[in-house]
Amino acid sequence: MIETEAYTAPKQRDLERWADDYGLTIPVLADPNGTQLWSYAADMGGSVGLPFTVILDKGVVIDSIASGSQESALVRRF
Repeated sequence: MIETEAYTAPKQRDLERWADDYGLTIPVLADPNGTQLWSYAADMGGSVGLPFTVILDKGVVIDSIASGSQESALVRRF
């Protein structure tokens, strides 16, 4: 998560609330400056849309990267 709905840097409680909203039991990571997001954007041709979702598998290996929401992928995999 790079920012909250209020456009602020996420705090631990924001990550926990978001994970709770979706029933996730996996870690949700913060990237408050968007450093990693923009690195992935460069790899994808220079632009991404928000939301931008990266799903890691159980081995903490990138499973999928997508510009946009992957809510169905979260539900399907977890």
